[in-house]
Amino acid sequence: MQRQRVIAFFLTLIMALSLAAASLAENIKLPIDFSGGMPITEKFSTGTMVYEDPSIRVERSRVESKEWVCTYYTAHITIADASQLRTESAKGFNSNGRVHAETIAKRVNAVLAINGDYFSGRSGSYVFRQGQMFREKMDPGQDVLLIDEDGDFHIIMAEDHPESMDKTVVDGKKVVNALCFGPAMVKDGQKVLNLDHEQRNTHGLKRAQRICIAQLGPLEYLVVCCAHYGMNLSDFTDLVMSLGDVKQAYNLDGGNSTYMMFLGHKVNNTEAGDPRLLADIVYFASAYVEDGAAQ
Repeated sequence: MQRQRVIAFFLTLIMALSLAAASLAENIKLPIDFSGGMPITEKFSTGTMVYEDPSIRVERSRVESKEWVCTYYTAHITIADASQLRTESAKGFNSNGRVHAETIAKRVNAVLAINGDYFSGRSGSYVFRQGQMFREKMDPGQDVLLIDEDGDFHIIMAEDHPESMDKTVVDGKKVVNALCFGPAMVKDGQKVLNLDHEQRNTHGLKRAQRICIAQLGPLEYLVVCCAHYGMNLSDFTDLVMSLGDVKQAYNLDGGNSTYMMFLGHKVNNTEAGDPRLLADIVYFASAYVEDGAAQ
């Protein structure tokens, strides 16, 4: 009987200590600045295809598709807080500097990162990142993606003249990030791709490597990119829409700039030659702190 009491005591003590340790862990709201996310923890990585901690889940795939005559890559992302969807530059959003994409991703502890919109190579693009204005001037003819403080996507079509609008607030909510490569592919669940006006160097009718970012629902996102000779933009849009209930989808810089990085390593077209240097990335970060203390 005495032995049973001792065992029961130690079991209770272990449970109490476990609960106390768990109570120290928490998800935090990341600051809207360029400080990056919480460190990636190896124990939350399931093989090479999934990362899941209490604040974020990323599951990626590689598909060799006969239907689309293309190899494509996907990442399905869910986050606990909108602050985990972030942007970062190579050497500042007021600079033309470029570095290896992996360098940027590792600097900010990106769980999943993709190439951005090549802001540094286009003087007529709007640059508003992490709540800060870097370039207000914008040439007409661009579809714009605004990401608000709740992590929701809002697409403004070129014909609505976003260059003349206030793009720091949308539907009464603060904008945190704006992307200006385009074009828009899906808006409010409908295909809106317009190839009558070519935007930037998308070459929409040609087969090319492409990448897009999409929203499926609140704090739920999808990234898709195609490899090698790729797809034309219309087929790529149809592919993206076939992968889920896509609410909004927006095309980003493609070609040799097409990058999908998972846990700091490129996962698409890994057999390609020397990687192109990038000016910026869009990324998803962890907001989980095991000891309850932020960096």
